[in-house]
Amino acid sequence: MVSARFLRFCLVGLSGVLVNEGLLWLLTEKFAIYYLFSALIAIEVSIFNNYLLNEFWTFRDRRQKASLKRFPRFNLVSMGGLIINLSVLFILTQAGLYYLTSNLFGIACATFWNYWINLNWTWKLAKRPKLENPFLSIVIPTYNEKENIPELLSRIYRSLKGRQFEVIVVDDNSPDGTAEIVRKLKRKYRNLRLVCRKGKLGLSSAVLAGFEKAKGNVLAVMDADLSHPPEKLPQLLSAVQNGWDVAVGSRYIAGGSCGEWSWKRRLISWGATLLAKPLTSIKDPMSGFFCIRKESLPDNLNPKGFKILLEILAKADLKVKEIPYKFENRRYGESKLNQQEILNYLHHCLSLYKNKFKLK
Repeated sequence: MVSARFLRFCLVGLSGVLVNEGLLWLLTEKFAIYYLFSALIAIEVSIFNNYLLNEFWTFRDRRQKASLKRFPRFNLVSMGGLIINLSVLFILTQAGLYYLTSNLFGIACATFWNYWINLNWTWKLAKRPKLENPFLSIVIPTYNEKENIPELLSRIYRSLKGRQFEVIVVDDNSPDGTAEIVRKLKRKYRNLRLVCRKGKLGLSSAVLAGFEKAKGNVLAVMDADLSHPPEKLPQLLSAVQNGWDVAVGSRYIAGGSCGEWSWKRRLISWGATLLAKPLTSIKDPMSGFFCIRKESLPDNLNPKGFKILLEILAKADLKVKEIPYKFENRRYGESKLNQQEILNYLHHCLSLYKNKFKLK
């Protein structure tokens, strides 16, 4: 299966050809500059065009600070691709193949070379050191989840048996007595902590409150309504332990699903994901199920609404691994998604656009 990244890379290459041919014609025909000199200028301009498009589109999830330092590598790879193209063209035409056929083979060989080397060298993701003894802090924001929290905690403790972890429940003064249930369960489960807040202050701020109390060097976030399977926590933790900044539970990659959502819920999710695309390249930026190295958290978090992950990814260049999971509809209680949360999300996206693209 051809990857979306490779298709983007090919489109960028095609744009480079158009830039090269157009500029070459302009310099030779309109400005009467020597062909060789014009060709060199056109090639370099097209390479720089390709670099910028690949930096901000094809490989935008691999961008880092001081990105122009990668341009010499990209230039070298592109020159190598040009040599490969010309070499294949020469060999095949000498062997008696038609020029057009030979040129297509040469372009194909150069394209695969350029893509593979750029993926694994120019835009190679920097590997973080492996975490030898990760301590996981799982933050669970709650509001009226007394019927779900006992089963959730039972499954978490079964799934992470033998690992170092703590669970931090951040409750927004649930009128159904969620906090009382957690207090009773503290006698059963080790390292179960409860943070009580005065009133319904919002999911994202609850997560940040949990982060502030966390003792672990790895943080996890999940919903209390059993929609996020705790059995996936070991996979998320393993990915972060082995060098990724963030591991995201994803409904939109192979092996994941949204479960039995209505068409209306799917439409809302699709629209919200589309709005988030300029901010991050991952498939499921709306996920509320993720694991992150504490050291990778950006300092300037100020989320509005309930999409803390989107805030993190929009404000930091992080190495992200998506892991599929199947979303389960809540069994008890009511969904927190309402018209006000949708408006909060739109406002949140607007503020993130302004921050990321330096808009006034």
